Amino acid sequence: MLLMHYFDFVPDHLETREDDWKILDGDEILRKSNEGKKAIRRLFKTHGERKYKVGHMFFSKERIHPLSEWHFVFFEINETDNRNNHWVLGAHVHIVNYLWPNLNCQEIWSDFVQGRVFPKIKLHVSYCK
Repeated sequence: MLLMHYFDFVPDHLETREDDWKILDGDEILRKSNEGKKAIRRLFKTHGERKYKVGHMFFSKERIHPLSEWHFVFFEINETDNRNNHWVLGAHVHIVNYLWPNLNCQEIWSDFVQGRVFPKIKLHVSYCK
């Protein structure tokens, strides 16, 4: 069976505010004010720092916990491209599964869906398009 979840992650300090759009639509004086400059900077920095995160949880059919077999494959969308990649071998995805000691698929899935965080322990796997 498969579960999939994704979200657009924007750091808290770059979350757009309702006033940001009003400033952007405002007159030149408003856009050039200190508050206007901050809003415009925040809007444009958001595109560079936002992360589109994707996770796929594959698991066995039994409904008894703990599940006997499961695999969590996850990545940020920019990690599937060779350009500007943090991993020396380029495009990749991450995986953790039931073979790791002390990992629980329910906790990993909950952390990802509710806490919006990936597991700290992971294996990098090359990704080819």
